[in-house]
Amino acid sequence: MRVVCLDELDVKILQMLSSDSRLSYRDIAKELGVSHANVSSRIKKLEEDKVIRGYITILDPEYMDTYSLCIRISAKTGADLTTIGREIAGFDRVYVVLRVSGDCDLLVLGMCKNRQEAIDLISKISGVQGIEKVESHVVLETIKLAGIKLK
Repeated sequence: MRVVCLDELDVKILQMLSSDSRLSYRDIAKELGVSHANVSSRIKKLEEDKVIRGYITILDPEYMDTYSLCIRISAKTGADLTTIGREIAGFDRVYVVLRVSGDCDLLVLGMCKNRQEAIDLISKISGVQGIEKVESHVVLETIKLAGIKLK
């Protein structure tokens, strides 16, 4: 992995885009007191360096009538957690995969259409080679998602 050095202006641009990825380069430039061209070139470089990986729309799960799950996964001793995580990341309805420390090895956020789709996702994850235990938790309320407060 290549190390990218970010200066104060890069960080401010990233913070602004993180709170509203629809901001125009002109709005960012005006707020930061720099030129539109400077903002444009910096964002292009941040995209090329893969600091910025994309732009998404955050949907409120309540309005989408989504059956959301937090899934805790424990792997068998010696299993390759990155390989397991990448396989799970390729599944439909999986939105977040995190390798973590603590009582489990991976945390997954699944956003399904209904209970049956959630059951199918858990079954599919359980079938991944190297997994020892899968534990799911139904999300009762989403308060903040992808850095955006929903409540």
